[in-house]
Amino acid sequence: MKVDKTTEPLREQIDRIQIIDTHEHIPDEAVACANRLGFFGLFEHYVSSDLVSAGMPRENLEALRNPDNGLTPQHRWALMADWWPYVRTTGYGRAMLEYLRELFGIEDVTADTVLELCRRINEARKPGWFRTVLRERANIDKALVIRWPGQSVEVDRELFRAVPILDHYAMPSTRADLAELEKESGHSIQTLDQLMNAQEERLESFIAKGIVAVKLFLAYQRTLQVDCYTKIEASRVFDRLWLSQKIDLTLQDLKPLQDFMTRRLIGLAAERGLPIQIHTGLQEGNGNNIENSKPTLLTGLFFDFPDARFDLFHAGYPWSGEVAALAKNFANVYADLCWMPAVSPAFMARVLDEWIETIPANKILAVGGDSNYVEGAFGHCTIARRVVSDVLSRKVAGDYLTSAEAHWLAKRILRENARELFRLNQETVE
Repeated sequence: MKVDKTTEPLREQIDRIQIIDTHEHIPDEAVACANRLGFFGLFEHYVSSDLVSAGMPRENLEALRNPDNGLTPQHRWALMADWWPYVRTTGYGRAMLEYLRELFGIEDVTADTVLELCRRINEARKPGWFRTVLRERANIDKALVIRWPGQSVEVDRELFRAVPILDHYAMPSTRADLAELEKESGHSIQTLDQLMNAQEERLESFIAKGIVAVKLFLAYQRTLQVDCYTKIEASRVFDRLWLSQKIDLTLQDLKPLQDFMTRRLIGLAAERGLPIQIHTGLQEGNGNNIENSKPTLLTGLFFDFPDARFDLFHAGYPWSGEVAALAKNFANVYADLCWMPAVSPAFMARVLDEWIETIPANKILAVGGDSNYVEGAFGHCTIARRVVSDVLSRKVAGDYLTSAEAHWLAKRILRENARELFRLNQETVE
């Protein structure tokens, strides 16, 4: 959108807002700095998936991002060069080009620039880089970072708050899986009660370390339809599972246990005031079952847990209208645009424009990078900020909002809504 005298002050105001980023996968800084692949260390997700979708053999992808095969940057580039033109125009590709340009001064990736790009990335990644990128360049106050099963939830609290994935306690499918949970929890798990106790104790230990929400990852593994089963029904499945030495239970066999334990986690989180973040819509990667992740599959949970607060991720892409309807109907449902700046800025703009008109202003969360890298977080959040500015400027130009209302709304959807939902506004100064 062209900047004119009407929109420029709003852009400046929005640029000054210290945003709360609702969703990232950024590792500890020491882990990121240890990655010496440079540009090719940025292919754990997103552009890598588009390359495969465009037809690049998966063995090429695995080779270019393998740190131990001794390939030079030029050899790695040759593995992807034929497919790069097809993905540099997608949302993923444009987001990558933006952060490479803004952070490393490289306008495009070619055979002539890739070696220098790798050098600049490796040179930049040293202690203090996270603060430079997130706080000084992206103007992010706090980013909520996912912690996978087995990962520590202790994070740099100047920049981050942790959100653990805990639904793996609902997802064991063999006795070997139970053994892994025993190892993680430090407790024997031979009965459903012991599984329940291990899940609760794990949650309590994370709360003591300052987590601000829990994450449900179900949609990558199964449907989001979480039905109500009794403890007796769940116990029968657990007993079959305990006796199993191999994968011989189907997803349908396991569903009573999975649903019972998932609902129990939601209840535990609600009792402790923790929001539940849920993946809805498009799954990252290739070959996923998109029907598993329809937002309306969750409707029963919203009825059954009125005291829980649900943060529905990714605008439910492509079902953004369903997310809007759910957030409009249920006081305990929030609509989150995280990841959408990278998937499609145009989609994000269209949806935000619609959501402003359909969802109460305190329930829209407009920014979350959903990246494995601080560089990606910078790029995606910069795009999100720009989209918000463009949408609100059009609302002002069309007399839907006054300039004062647009500035107030920008602060709500970029910062204050997340501060309130995750109770960051109740934290004492550390």
